[in-house]
Order: sequence, then structure tokens, then C-alpha cells
Amino acid sequence: MKTLKTIFALSLCMMLLTLPIEAKQKAKTKDTSASSVLKMIEKVNSHWQSTNSPEVNAFWDNAAYFTGNIEAYRLTGNAKYLEYSDKWARYNKWQGATEADPTKWLYKKYGEDQQHVLFGDWQICFQTYIDMYEMNPNAYKIARAKEVMDSECASSATDYWYWSDALYMVMPVMTKLYKVTGNKMYLDKLYKNFSYADNLMYDKDSHLYYRDAKYIYPEHKTVKGNKDFWSRGDGWVFAGLAKVLQDMPKSYEHYSYFLQRFKELASSIAKCQQKKGYWTRSLLDAEEANGPETSGTAFFTYGLLWGMNHGILDVATYKPVVDKSWNYLSNVALQNDGSVGYVQPIGEKAIKGQQLTAKNISNFGTGAFLLAACEKVRFDDNSVSASNIKPFEVDIKNKDNNLYHKVVELDAKTVFDKLGISGGRQFIVKNAVGQEVPYQLTYDGKILIEASVRPLGTASFIISKGLPATPKNYVYGRQYPERVDDIGWENDRCAYRLYGPALQRTGEDAYGNDVWLKNVPDLVEEDRYHTEDIMKEPIAELKKTDKEGADALEEATSYHYDHGYGFDCYKVGPTLGCGTPALLDGDKIIFPYCYKDYEILDNGPLRFTVSLTYNPSKIKGDNNVIEHRLLSLDKGSNFNKQTVWYDGLTKPCDLCAGVVIHSEDTTSVVLGKNYVQYADPTDNPKGQNFQIYVGTLFPDFVSSTKKLMYENPTRGNAGHAIGIIKDYKSGEKYTYYFGAAWSKYDCLSQEEWQIRINSYLNSLKSPFEISYK
Repeated sequence: MKTLKTIFALSLCMMLLTLPIEAKQKAKTKDTSASSVLKMIEKVNSHWQSTNSPEVNAFWDNAAYFTGNIEAYRLTGNAKYLEYSDKWARYNKWQGATEADPTKWLYKKYGEDQQHVLFGDWQICFQTYIDMYEMNPNAYKIARAKEVMDSECASSATDYWYWSDALYMVMPVMTKLYKVTGNKMYLDKLYKNFSYADNLMYDKDSHLYYRDAKYIYPEHKTVKGNKDFWSRGDGWVFAGLAKVLQDMPKSYEHYSYFLQRFKELASSIAKCQQKKGYWTRSLLDAEEANGPETSGTAFFTYGLLWGMNHGILDVATYKPVVDKSWNYLSNVALQNDGSVGYVQPIGEKAIKGQQLTAKNISNFGTGAFLLAACEKVRFDDNSVSASNIKPFEVDIKNKDNNLYHKVVELDAKTVFDKLGISGGRQFIVKNAVGQEVPYQLTYDGKILIEASVRPLGTASFIISKGLPATPKNYVYGRQYPERVDDIGWENDRCAYRLYGPALQRTGEDAYGNDVWLKNVPDLVEEDRYHTEDIMKEPIAELKKTDKEGADALEEATSYHYDHGYGFDCYKVGPTLGCGTPALLDGDKIIFPYCYKDYEILDNGPLRFTVSLTYNPSKIKGDNNVIEHRLLSLDKGSNFNKQTVWYDGLTKPCDLCAGVVIHSEDTTSVVLGKNYVQYADPTDNPKGQNFQIYVGTLFPDFVSSTKKLMYENPTRGNAGHAIGIIKDYKSGEKYTYYFGAAWSKYDCLSQEEWQIRINSYLNSLKSPFEISYK
């Protein structure tokens, strides 16, 4: 009996001991679904961007990260990724090496100085600049890329790419420039330069590339006497070929040449893989530098996945290879904090005895991981090639007797579930006549499409798996640190800005939202700010010797003059401007100063959204009242949506929002029961001789609307037209709308502006009915 009890007790103990071990094993088991990979992309990129400044140079290692970051943006639509790339591009003034004199441009020997303009390591940055230009086509963003690459195209030399890395750095620049210009010279120069590099570095027996001429067998061998092919070097080539084939038209006469090399490399790469899924630094001689290496492995994984996604590589052959390599990348290289380890530091060869650890992290290695992860999502969701998931229809029904045109919100999860995808921009939306239309993923789980629906009519859209075209932005905004931290944003109808910390530090008392007029649907703020910025110094210099000439140059370039597409002629100063919220102390407006912190949440093509937090203010004995705003603007709309709330109020307080009334015209004000509107005379009524129509709308609730005029108008500000929300309580969110139009563009009179306001308010009360079929 004792024996049985002892055995039972021992068995119970063993069970109890094994339970934690099994639990730990289960905890270590990672979700390998595409949804999990999307989370990995967010984890890796958020970690990198939170621990590294975007203000770094445009040399190859930094630029390689940004090729991965922009691909992550292309897949996810995460506005933070786009803003991070934008800050980097502007920091580098959309340039690589900066030498201005073409006679001093170098490339034949390695160099990191600014004269090595034609050296490939300074040209990879152009890939990201061109990708960003596609979304916001401002000429200055690719001006340097065109100048440099056009010079290279005009040259008879073909020996620009004499090391394998350059094939990733520069080949995609050529195909991207072809894509945005349609100029075949970029493809032809690509072919000639690649032919030179291929003849120099390609081993026709092993079907692999030497890193450069120094490593060609038999002049160079591994310690064991084998051919030495550097893993990351071949990774650069393989990934570069994938990018080239992505953008090169199949009709191009030399397309098959690039395709052949891609397939040959894929076959050879697969044969070199180690049992644990990674590739060692010397592909054919694992002992030359043993142990895992991430950058080469990630580039190989990216290329193999891209090839399978696009029907170039056989899935049955290469999926087992990728399964093992992704297992290594996601379970060994990826660390708990989101860093990507085991990346060989900057170099050019396998170094015997060099040991890598999880702490070997780099910018280019992180970029390579992001490239591979993005393709893994597409592969797992089968979103690129033909799919057995049928397209489905979305019907948008207008139950009102008026035509409405607006941006419509679909539920992202519903769309993803019907397509059988985990998320991201892995689908195409077409209208009823079969045209692809742009869409947008939002930070709060919506899919935006633009719909115009007849009275009592229905608009239908077809949604299917696939890679969408890169959309041009119709809505965009950003912080402009070059102009005292303005937040500027616009759509196809109007532009706006509000002021930031740098302006507040100057002491200038500008509080409200500014209106920038435009009479073109194209985005104009980027060019206006850019021109103003680059002309400051020349104008200042010219003023020293020629004031009239300086004034003429300023008039020809400043956004305070109309050059045919609108300008800034709206006065703000110490007022609410257009649509700004504020707390009231009796009839005294407690003006908010400039924002303290901001976060851009959505950024085109159809909606801009920014979250703003303001510095603490004092009101009625409360000394730490903090204002928050959530502001958004959609394509095609004259009105911004704004939600405001305040923390730190210990007792109810009146809240208001509205527009400034200027002294030059105090009569053109309309007070409605749920709106205020005004025909603003501009900052120079006699000179401009037109009007700016502004308004603030309160569709849900407003206690009253009124004119709040000053006893002693100052600086041309006579008072305000406001809506008042009585007894606002701390933490409550209040939503209203504000906007503007120009009498020289889409709203020719105040009567039309009133019609526009009425129609918009009606549209808010008459939402479209959405059905998924």
C-alpha cells in the first residue's frame, strides 16, 4: 500500500513539475499568421523609430533602412512611417552627396565625401525620395535624383557599379525614375551598367555574385580553398533584382535578362541555406564565418517571397526554404523589444572568427527585415497572385432626396474578413465602370473611399485581393519646423495652418487657425513653404545692395502674393481665426496659444487627421486646464471635423468656437441656430477685391450663437461670431465643423456659401447606408 501511495505521490510531483515547463513551451510558441507578422512589423518599426532620430545623413546604411520603412508604409498605411521618412528626406534636402559642381563628381573609388555624387552609396536615398514624390509630386523632391542620374545616363561610361551592393543601391532608382517619367533612357542605362557589373562579378558556374573584383576565384579563396561569395553581397543583388522586376515593364527588351539572373540566383541561394534556416556569411563555406547572419538572410527571404508572390518562383520548391528562414528571422533574429539582431556590422566579406549576437543591430538590417516581413504578409494572405477568394460588392445607398458627395467609412475588419486577409493594403477597389479608385486605411479601423451618390441612388464598388496602385494624395499635412512649427494641412478645396511651439517662443500672439486660399485641386502647401524657405537667404542678401530688386523677388516667390493658384491673405493674430475652440470666462475668450505636442494619425490620400495637445492654461481658479483636439479633413470637403475636450476643470465652464470678424466688414455675418458664417474681406480689401467665406457648424448641439464684439477693436479685429456650449464639463468631447471657401474658386458668393453650409449639415443628418454583398 505504501508503495502504491509513494508511486502516486511521485507521479503527481512529476506532473506538477512538468506543467510549468509545458506552459513555458506554449508561451514560446509564436503566432506565425499574417496577422502576427503585421504586429511584428509594427513592433520592429516602432522600436526603431522610437530609439533613432530620422535626422541622419543619406548615406547607404541609413537609406537602406528607409527602403524598408517606406515598404512598411506602403503595406500598412501607418502615417507615422511616412512622417519619419519625410523628416529624413527634408533633413537631407532631398539630396545624396551635395557637391554642386558636376566636374567634381566622383565614383571610381570608394568615398563618403560630398564629391562622390556618382557613387552608388549616395544614390540609394533617391529610391525613397521617388516613392514619396509619387504620393505628393513636388518637383523639388526628385530634382537632385534626376540631375544626378541624368548625368550618369548621358555618360558613355558603364563602370559605375563595380561592387555588388550598388546593384541594390542604384538599380531600383533607375526603374523608379522610369516609372514616374516614362523616359526609357533610365532602363537602357540600367541595362548597360548592369551588364558591366554582371560580367565583372557573376560566377556562371555557381550562379552567384562575388562582392567585387577583389574576391574573384581563384585569386581569392576561403581558408579551405573554396569560392567566397559574401551573403549580404548576394542579398543586395537578389533584393535589387526583385525591386527592378517590380517596376520594369515586361515589354522592355531586356526584361528577360534580369528575370534569368533572378531565377538563377534564387536556385543557388536555396541550395546554400543552413539547416536552421539562416545563411552563413560565406555562402559556399559555412566554416569561413560560422553562425547565423540576419541581413543576408532577410534579403534572401524578401526576394524569394517576392518571386513566389509574383508567380516567378515555384511555391512548392521555395516555400520550404522560406518557412525555415522566416522561422529564424521571427524566432531568433527578432528580439522581445522589437530589435533585430545577428546583423553583421558594416563590411564587405565573411570574417573568420567574427561572432554575432542579438546585440548586433543595424539600420540596414532592420530595413531588410521589414522588406521580408511585408512580403511575408502578402504571401500568407495570397494577396498578390490569383486567389480563390472572390471579389465582393459594396453598395452605398443614399436615402435622401439630395445628391451627396463625400468620403465614406467602411469597416476594415469586415472587408478583411470577406477577403480572407489579415489587414493592410492588400486589395483593390474599383468603381462601377471598372476603374481602380484610391482608398485609405485609417488609424481607427476604417477604410475610406470617395463616393458620389445620386438622390435615392446607389453607388457600387468591387473589392478584390491585389496590389493597389500607389495613390496620389488629395489630402496631406505635416509639421513645418522651417516655419516656426506650423501644422499645415490641405485638401483639394482649401488649405489651413495652426501655430506651434517655435512661434510661441517668439512671443508673437497668433492663436487661431489660418486659411490659405487655393483655386486648384492640387496640393500647394509643400511647394509654397519650400519656395519661401529657400528664398529667404537670397532675398536677405539682395536687400543689402538692391532693396527694389529684393522686393520684386519676394513678390515673385512669396505665398503672400497670388501666383495663379492662391495665396495667404487671411488675418489671424490674437483671434480665433477660422474655427478655433476656446473656453469663456463670462464674455472673455480665453484664447489657446500654440500647440505643445502633436501626432499625425492619418495622412492621405483621402483624409488627414492630427491629434493636438496644448499647454496648461488658467481659468476661473483652475490653473492646469489642458486642451486636446482631434482634427481631420477629407477630400472634397470645405469643412474640417474637430473634436475638442479639456482636462483639469473642477467646475463647469462655457465653451465656444467660431470665426473672427474684421473691422473692414462687420456686417457680412450670418448667425444660424447651429452655425455661424462670415464673408471675410481679406487682409487687403481694396487690393484683393474678393471675399473669403468662413464658417463654424454645430450639427449636434449648441446653446446659442452670437456676435461678441470688442469695445475697442485692435489690429483690425472687431470681434467674433461664435457658438456657445453652456456648462461644458471636464473631459467631455465636443465635435463641431469649420471651414472656408474662396470667391475666386469653388464658391462664388456668400449665398453659395450658405447653400454649401446647408447641404453639409443635411448630409451629416443623412448618412449613407452601406451593405456588403
